[in-house]
Amino acid sequence: MNIILNGKNYSLEENFTVQKLLKKLEEDWSLDLSGAVVLVNDEIVKKDRWEENKIFKNAEIEVLSFVSGG
Repeated sequence: MNIILNGKNYSLEENFTVQKLLKKLEEDWSLDLSGAVVLVNDEIVKKDRWEENKIFKNAEIEVLSFVSGG
Protein backbone atom coordinates (compact mmCIF):
# COMPACT_ATOMS: atom_id res chain seq x y z
CA MET A 1 0.00 0.00 0.00
CA ASN A 2 1.11 3.57 -0.52
CA ILE A 3 1.32 6.31 2.10
CA ILE A 4 2.80 9.79 2.25
CA LEU A 5 5.75 9.84 4.66
CA ASN A 6 7.24 13.23 5.47
CA GLY A 7 5.82 14.60 2.22
CA LYS A 8 7.07 11.80 -0.05
CA ASN A 9 5.43 8.68 -1.49
CA TYR A 10 6.36 5.55 0.46
CA SER A 11 5.32 1.91 0.01
CA LEU A 12 4.45 -0.42 2.89
CA GLU A 13 3.03 -3.89 3.27
CA GLU A 14 -0.54 -4.16 4.53
CA ASN A 15 -1.27 -4.29 8.29
CA PHE A 16 1.47 -1.93 9.45
CA THR A 17 1.20 -0.17 12.78
CA VAL A 18 2.97 3.03 13.75
CA GLN A 19 5.34 0.94 15.91
CA LYS A 20 6.19 -1.40 13.03
CA LEU A 21 6.78 1.56 10.70
CA LEU A 22 9.13 3.22 13.20
CA LYS A 23 11.14 0.01 13.62
CA LYS A 24 11.50 -0.23 9.84
CA LEU A 25 12.54 3.43 9.60
CA GLU A 26 15.08 3.00 12.41
CA GLU A 27 16.74 0.26 10.36
CA ASP A 28 16.50 2.16 7.05
CA TRP A 29 17.63 5.52 8.45
CA SER A 30 20.01 4.26 11.19
CA LEU A 31 18.28 6.49 13.75
CA ASP A 32 16.80 6.00 17.20
CA LEU A 33 13.17 7.05 16.83
CA SER A 34 12.07 6.10 20.36
CA GLY A 35 11.61 9.79 21.16
CA ALA A 36 9.98 10.72 17.87
CA VAL A 37 6.72 12.60 17.47
CA VAL A 38 4.36 10.92 15.00
CA LEU A 39 1.41 12.53 13.25
CA VAL A 40 -1.06 10.51 11.19
CA ASN A 41 -3.35 12.65 9.06
CA ASP A 42 -2.39 15.73 11.10
CA GLU A 43 -3.20 14.09 14.47
CA ILE A 44 -0.52 13.28 17.03
CA VAL A 45 -0.34 9.59 17.92
CA LYS A 46 0.75 9.19 21.54
CA LYS A 47 3.60 6.76 22.11
CA ASP A 48 1.44 4.42 24.21
CA ARG A 49 -0.81 3.92 21.15
CA TRP A 50 1.92 3.22 18.57
CA GLU A 51 1.44 -0.57 18.79
CA GLU A 52 -2.32 -0.45 18.23
CA ASN A 53 -2.56 2.43 15.74
CA LYS A 54 -2.85 0.88 12.28
CA ILE A 55 -1.74 2.68 9.16
CA PHE A 56 -4.17 2.75 6.27
CA LYS A 57 -3.72 3.27 2.54
CA ASN A 58 -2.99 6.89 1.55
CA ALA A 59 -2.33 7.97 5.15
CA GLU A 60 -0.25 11.11 5.54
CA ILE A 61 2.41 10.48 8.17
CA GLU A 62 4.99 12.84 9.61
CA VAL A 63 7.81 11.46 11.76
CA LEU A 64 9.70 14.16 13.64
CA SER A 65 12.89 13.36 15.50
CA PHE A 66 14.86 15.96 17.40
CA VAL A 67 18.64 15.89 17.51
CA SER A 68 20.70 17.93 19.91
CA GLY A 69 23.89 19.54 18.83
CA GLY A 70 26.18 22.40 19.49
